[in-house]
Amino acid sequence: MSNYDLQLLAAQRGFLRYDADALAARFGLTKDENYLYLPFLGRMHRISRESALVEVRENDAWQPAGFHAGMTIFDMLTNPDGLPVLSGQWCAHASLNAVQGGTLKGELGLSPELAAPFAGKREKLRAACEALGATPAEKGDYACVLPMFPWFSVLLRFYEADEDFPAQIMLLWDRYTTRYLRYETTFYAAGAVFDRLKKLVEA
Repeated sequence: MSNYDLQLLAAQRGFLRYDADALAARFGLTKDENYLYLPFLGRMHRISRESALVEVRENDAWQPAGFHAGMTIFDMLTNPDGLPVLSGQWCAHASLNAVQGGTLKGELGLSPELAAPFAGKREKLRAACEALGATPAEKGDYACVLPMFPWFSVLLRFYEADEDFPAQIMLLWDRYTTRYLRYETTFYAAGAVFDRLKKLVEA
């Protein structure tokens, strides 16, 4: 079992200490006797009341949602401030660590490595984002406000390669993000975004 598996398992156990019905009421989630349901990056997810396993509905079947989605969902639903009330002001990822210090160092700025799967595929990237409910935004060769949850979005900017620079992509975050997601979790959330978009573009 990998460190990621162990971390996700610990998060599942932690989630089980919360009142599932209270969380459902706080975030307006659909529920039944076995699961809580919520949309995340354009697909329905569910959380088992018994095990806290997070699954995603895909190809008419439920399957494990994975580390990035699970960690992001757990952190959002258990944040102490509840349903996000956002500022509407976007900031670079580096600014989030200044707002609320994190233990994980790193930066999600302009990244040729992250952008490589989308290079030369701007229209496919646009279609992928729109499939997830994105709305157009300014700047970049393509930009959009991309909903992770119905109540929480990020701003994506993509710059196509030119004669001087490779393709680059970045996420901007509401400046109140760390009231609702730990700084460490923003890396997992970004991973979920880029993994999802890559699969859609390559489909």
